[in-house]
Amino acid sequence: MKHLILFLIFFSFSRSTASSSISLAPSSLDAQFLSFPKPEEDRPFSMLPVDVDPRLQQLCEGTEHPIKCLTTVISFLDDKAVVDPVSIVKEEVDAFYGKVKEALHKASKRLSNRSTSRFVTNRLKSCIDDYKTLLKNKQKIIDAISMGDTNKLIKDLNSNVDNIYACEDEFKEANIKSPIIEMDSLLGRMIINSLSIGVDTTPF
Repeated sequence: MKHLILFLIFFSFSRSTASSSISLAPSSLDAQFLSFPKPEEDRPFSMLPVDVDPRLQQLCEGTEHPIKCLTTVISFLDDKAVVDPVSIVKEEVDAFYGKVKEALHKASKRLSNRSTSRFVTNRLKSCIDDYKTLLKNKQKIIDAISMGDTNKLIKDLNSNVDNIYACEDEFKEANIKSPIIEMDSLLGRMIINSLSIGVDTTPF
């Protein structure tokens, strides 16, 4: 629960300094537990190889992982798409759960491999349980978006953060290198981006 507690502390602080919107910008708290290796793609972007809607660029530049934010949602947008925090959060959430299913598949495949050691197998089982819990939480997040309940949305996204990092903690505590660390890293970046995008408190 330590990851969730840190996020809730940060969220409470953000609420006290913003009256009309919730915008979880990167902070020193993030660095305390987001210990996955930072990929090259997450370097801040100043020049892009394609034309990007200025509104989308502005939203993504405000996230912890701007390039990942951009590449996650840009393929879902067309000339008629509405680009606002709510729309981008929806796209991020959809893409996130697609990757959760992929992570579950990879972990299950590795678990069934006879060459996988018992120590790794025990922790993979825990990760699989975490991924299944994430999938069960999907409807809660969709409902929060549909109802315009920003507080519930933030709470449920924070719950996902805790489940993602619980998997990696299993391997760290046993001093074992996780065979799925890259997937967990990706999931972590995607959910942090969802939290980083400012969500207006008016009805969606």
